[in-house]
Amino acid sequence: MENGQLTRLPDNQNYPFNQASMLYSQSQFLKLMTDDYIKEIKSGRRKIEEFYKSLNRLSAHDARSLLFIENNLLGKSWENLEYDDDDYKNLLISHLQNWSMPVERYNFLIQCKAQNQVPEKYLEWFQNDLRCSLFLTSLVGHSLSAEAYKGRYELIDGITNLLRYDIISFNSNVNTSLDYSEKISRGGDWRVSYLLSFKSTYLKGRTQDKELKWLDVSNHEQIEWAYDYLEKNKHIILKGVFFPETIEEKYELILASLDRLSNIESDDIGTEKNKGYSPRSYVLFSIKKAWDGQKQYDSKSKTSDGIIKIYKKNQAKLDELTKKNKITANKLINKYIEDAHKKMLSPNDQSEKQVFEHYEEYKADEKYMNMSSTEEVLPDANSTKPPIEITSPIDKKKNHHNVNVKPRRNKVFEKPPC
Repeated sequence: MENGQLTRLPDNQNYPFNQASMLYSQSQFLKLMTDDYIKEIKSGRRKIEEFYKSLNRLSAHDARSLLFIENNLLGKSWENLEYDDDDYKNLLISHLQNWSMPVERYNFLIQCKAQNQVPEKYLEWFQNDLRCSLFLTSLVGHSLSAEAYKGRYELIDGITNLLRYDIISFNSNVNTSLDYSEKISRGGDWRVSYLLSFKSTYLKGRTQDKELKWLDVSNHEQIEWAYDYLEKNKHIILKGVFFPETIEEKYELILASLDRLSNIESDDIGTEKNKGYSPRSYVLFSIKKAWDGQKQYDSKSKTSDGIIKIYKKNQAKLDELTKKNKITANKLINKYIEDAHKKMLSPNDQSEKQVFEHYEEYKADEKYMNMSSTEEVLPDANSTKPPIEITSPIDKKKNHHNVNVKPRRNKVFEKPPC
């Protein structure tokens, strides 16, 4: 003992503790245990907070995947709706907060995603191709009768989400009886084996570009006609499920509908004298033949209805003439026809060039779509020939027009109105 303080325990170890010393020792021990426990609690809390912060950094796609898996596991697949990007993360965090061990639940969902969802790489081949997407969707079309996809983006998003989040449903409902001459079967993981088989079979066996050259997407009249033709003959796929918004989407739907037809040739398919077509090639033959016939009919019909096509090379010239003479193209063409017809019927035709009178003078005779053609010539004192009356035998109801034909000397043309 030094200075009244105990510096070494007695050798016999028989040293007494009074009650105060015992209480003090116990309190110090409890304080130590409590501090350690609080440190662990605080550390765990920090870990949880950091965990939820990391969830906010998830991509919308990953958050949606995990949320949909969670809903499916809980039997709430009807809650798999289309939300805003941030809402997917907020809803996922809300679900995980209901679990006593949220980190463990999150890791479980990650494992389920890796084992049950189709990796993005296997979806890239059709995601920007409406024709391919329509074909794939048609393979499960019977199970989508209640769906309605308006336009390109809804359709592609719909089939992509089905394959990405519910490949089991796709594999269970897909129509495997694809009538292609070459069927390719791909093995491998159960999630992608069907998808890869359809991809290879389809891309190798779909309608070739050379068979579709006559179909012009820029010809809206032709596309509408072809669509109506296939619809009438019940070849359009996804009827009542996909609703095209543009002429380009109708064109892609026509191609996908042709792709779904079998390319297996048969001795029973074809014309009476020419058999051996496949269902697809015979439809292509029939629709092209029908279109050619329609064009020929329309050409004759339009001519008889007074509709005449202007060659592209003459369009600029027609515009220039109509602008210069301040007259519509329809009236201009009719005036040329009438003048040429008068010259043809005239027995004294001297191939005089015809010019327009002022537009105001033509306006008075607009009722009959006729314009008198006048040539101004220098007076000739020796000219005594009376004017010749020309009557068109084509339309006897029209007024007769007098055409004064005089011997030419120096010809002066009347300047058309500007």
